[in-house]
Amino acid sequence: MNLARRQWMVIGVLVFGAFVTVLNQTVVTPALPSIMEEMGVDAATAQWLTTGFTLVNAIMIPITAYLQDRFTTKGLFVVSMSLFAAGSAMCGLALSFPVILAGRLIQAAGAGILMPMTMTVLLITFPVDKRGSAMGIFGLVIAFAPAIGPTVAGFVIDQFDWHIMFMAITVLSALIVLASLFFMERHLGTGDGTAKLDPLSLVLSTLGFGLMLYGFSAVGSAGLTLLTAAAIALGIAGVVWFFIRQTHLEEPMLQVRVLENRRFLVATIIGMLVQGALLAAGILMPIYLQTLLGQSATVSGLVLMPGAILMGIMNPVAGKWFDRSGPRKLAIIGMGLLTLTTAGFAVLTLSTPIMWLTALYTVRMFSTALVNMPITTWGMNALPNDLMNHGTSVNNTLRQVAGSLGTAVIISVSTIITNSLTGTMDTASATLYGINVAFGVCTALCLVGLILTIALVRDRKGEDAQRDTDGSHRTLLESIMKTDVYSLPRTATVEDAMRLFVTKHISAAPIVNDKGEAVGFISDGDILKRLSPRQGSFIDPIVLIMSSARDGRTYDERLQNLMSANVCEIGAPRSINVSVHADLPQVCRVLAESHLKKVPVVDNGKLVGIINRSDITQYSMQAYLSGQPSEEAAAAVADLEAAAAASASPSR
Repeated sequence: MNLARRQWMVIGVLVFGAFVTVLNQTVVTPALPSIMEEMGVDAATAQWLTTGFTLVNAIMIPITAYLQDRFTTKGLFVVSMSLFAAGSAMCGLALSFPVILAGRLIQAAGAGILMPMTMTVLLITFPVDKRGSAMGIFGLVIAFAPAIGPTVAGFVIDQFDWHIMFMAITVLSALIVLASLFFMERHLGTGDGTAKLDPLSLVLSTLGFGLMLYGFSAVGSAGLTLLTAAAIALGIAGVVWFFIRQTHLEEPMLQVRVLENRRFLVATIIGMLVQGALLAAGILMPIYLQTLLGQSATVSGLVLMPGAILMGIMNPVAGKWFDRSGPRKLAIIGMGLLTLTTAGFAVLTLSTPIMWLTALYTVRMFSTALVNMPITTWGMNALPNDLMNHGTSVNNTLRQVAGSLGTAVIISVSTIITNSLTGTMDTASATLYGINVAFGVCTALCLVGLILTIALVRDRKGEDAQRDTDGSHRTLLESIMKTDVYSLPRTATVEDAMRLFVTKHISAAPIVNDKGEAVGFISDGDILKRLSPRQGSFIDPIVLIMSSARDGRTYDERLQNLMSANVCEIGAPRSINVSVHADLPQVCRVLAESHLKKVPVVDNGKLVGIINRSDITQYSMQAYLSGQPSEEAAAAVADLEAAAAASASPSR
């Protein structure tokens, strides 16, 4: 990646900042039992440190785009990271629960800006053909944080104190702020200043979701009183008003109209159910391990670590499986495993083996990876290209909100059950029963998600045919590729290929098996190579003369012998293809790097079209000349320079 040293420094600062903020989100749960004991609060109150953080993060997601447009990246990064550092310092110095909660909310305000801003800067900094690699590196770094966070936090808590944990984060954050002052450029990533933010929408979303979170959390501690009921009612009213207002604004804070798409709505609901059950378990597990089993915070973190590592590994793997088989099988298996493993946590005892807990939690995280990415991608693929950004914002926001509200409800259920049984049994048994009931609620949420998955999630092919009656939901590649593809069966001969080339006036064709899957590719260039009197390249003229002398056959003789050869022997032994969901820059990269003029397009492995270099050129030029080029077209125009340069090499 040919970037200047200063650019690498900027990227390093941004990615390390994102790493610290993600790490911060995972170090709190092992500390909850210690904080509850020191501050004298119950689980329903302590969970605010996680759910409050998540909620503020959710509210900041749609605001970040406005802030990025209005302010420079350097200024925004310094302010947001400074907020994060200030919040961390408040948590580290806190002697009361309200102070540590305020610190966590300030942390969340800064962290909520950093993550999307970092991704945006990476996309701006790296050239189009290197963005995939850049985001892959970024993903690996970010996935590493939740894997080590609970274990590192547990060790610090056991050896020192939970205050030290927050102070260490403060020091790291301060160092990142100092580095950003030296290495980041002021103008980097500046928008055009046209974005607008509706103040009333911001107030409604903050108060609405905040009051709902407070109400559901307070029910666990104080019961269903007039105050808690009023908070829940006002919160719901505020959220409803917020959603209605978004449908009437020219530039809404959150484009909720994307929820009118049924497939996207189903995917979002399933994701919300999974997120609520996932975050609640992350709070319940340390409480169970440390409070009831008497394990240390370090052991608590070690129990969670294998699952976090496996989930990080499985996310990209699940993506590849999704491309091959579609979402239905993956989602059903994932939701089924998630439901079963969550049910396993609903029957915990005071003597459950640690190894069993670790194995159960690891399988649970594995199943979550099978659900999250495929379901999210399946839902996003249902949206037109011009609504993708809005869909991402809505999906992320609602999942975060569901995580915070779902956790509040589930922890409140645990607290209510525990408090109601404390007078009739010992505290440990009452707490255990409350945790089991809470996991039972999580199981019910997962079961609802499983039912929705079985009933409504379908693989793309049949569903796309039903919904794409006017072509508005097709990918950009689908709209410009040729669908009248001439292909050859894998049993065809070279003579069959030549007849196809001559009669259809084409120069190449994909080779398919009996399932319609692309397994190879043959071009007129492949045939010409075999008709040549010599094979390969020679740097020694003596070897060239000797090789030519050995092949005394005439051109007609070589042609006759070649006609009966199988196309798989002559053509490319593997199929070079692109997914129907690939963007144009990805297609350009394949064409350029493989020295091709055309490439097959596949969906779930099956051949659905073919895209020519000329198709992309024509579309990109037309889009540019019309004055309304898409982002993909603009990127493709840049990438076509590489493809044009590659055309000097032999092409198939």
